Amino acid sequence: MISAIYTALSGLTAFAQQLNVSAYNLANLNTDNFKRSETQFVEARSGGVFPVIQHDNSPGPTVLRHSPQGMVPIELSNVDIAMEFVNQMVAQRGFEANLRTMNTADDMVGSILDTRK
Repeated sequence: MISAIYTALSGLTAFAQQLNVSAYNLANLNTDNFKRSETQFVEARSGGVFPVIQHDNSPGPTVLRHSPQGMVPIELSNVDIAMEFVNQMVAQRGFEANLRTMNTADDMVGSILDTRK
């Protein structure tokens, strides 16, 4: 039962990190030349997962802007708002699922302790 709690806790931590990364991407949506990051989950040897943050260096769209030198090309961020909303929904559901796993494991431990009294 303790391993189930540990695994669910690692999932909670990983999905919280995914939500943080997505929020950071959205906060920098309008920052020129910003490169988005994404969270990959890697299986831990002891069970559970841990988040690995990877940067997406693909170019964003280029637009022309006025400057003292005339029109210059500016690269915008490569953040896709629709993808970030999907990532946030996945993180929310994953967080909820791991929280339910922790609650179930806690109830099972409580039941075992109640039967031993």
